[in-house]
Amino acid sequence: MTITSKFISLKEYIPAGSPNLSHFSLNTKEINLEDSNDVLVKNVWISVDPYMRARMTERKNYLPPFDLNKPMLGAAIGNVQKSNSSNFSEGDIVLSENGWRDCFVEKDTKLKKIENINLPVQTYLGPLGMTGHTAYIGLFKIGELKENQTVLVSSAAGSVGSMVCQIAKNLGCTVIASTGSDEKVEWLKNQLGVDHAFNYKKIENLVLHLKSLAPDGYDLYFDNVGGDFLESAIFRMKNFGKIIICGRISQMSATSPGEGIKNMAHVLVKRLTIKGFLIFDHVNDRENFENDMNKWISNDKIKWKETVVQGIENAPQAFLDLLNGKNIGKMLVKI
Repeated sequence: MTITSKFISLKEYIPAGSPNLSHFSLNTKEINLEDSNDVLVKNVWISVDPYMRARMTERKNYLPPFDLNKPMLGAAIGNVQKSNSSNFSEGDIVLSENGWRDCFVEKDTKLKKIENINLPVQTYLGPLGMTGHTAYIGLFKIGELKENQTVLVSSAAGSVGSMVCQIAKNLGCTVIASTGSDEKVEWLKNQLGVDHAFNYKKIENLVLHLKSLAPDGYDLYFDNVGGDFLESAIFRMKNFGKIIICGRISQMSATSPGEGIKNMAHVLVKRLTIKGFLIFDHVNDRENFENDMNKWISNDKIKWKETVVQGIENAPQAFLDLLNGKNIGKMLVKI
């Protein structure tokens, strides 16, 4: 059984600067089931995520670079079309890392069956997927979040940031949310119920603004952007506060390293903890996350929004829009 698969590949590495559509190409190749444990899957949803930018350079990173001119990788959900494996049957819904393509053949050991589905399947790429898991691990395992703390979140209307805001609110925390548009501000306030939300692009002095919103300072800062925002947050942290480094989207496509943090004295005097983490180190630490997230969802304590782009051929544009902050919530491509 031979099928033609469409896939997106990277044409050249991008060491600095912003990617553009010319860096990607849409290709086809013939695929078929050959071995006894092969499974043919038709993707339905694929995820594009900020971490993928780091895989578009040859520089050493926590994940290897994408192979040029070969199918790119990323989280995806699809339906089994045909199976040579006793572990999967036609119609099964599976999670894989074989995104950026419309269909693929994979070994059964590299697929995860999604069972007992009572939510839209794409939820397993969002709140019940890497998005929610990242927020949960960052807050609890890395940040040791406590009830009633004051929490600052940057890129708060993104997929991870919006989960962070709601999890913290579920613990009775005061949540201050930063984002990049007035539309996102309204969504954070009216739908997610954060205590304060602001458009950082309209703020002249971020340090003073952060002080006005929480005069006593912040117990925890969940950093998704890095750069000047991180430096401003350090000024306003409480003694023994915790800063969780989850992302650096403001520096992801920088053409130069930029200046270092100039207020390290505050880190010392305030005895701050600044710790980065990668969700890939915690893939097997899911039980508490799944239990809590399912409970919150069933009790309407977690809401989410999706920005959906149609068609595999438009996946590169979806990724570029993500880097430029044009999404609210999770950016997804529907095949």
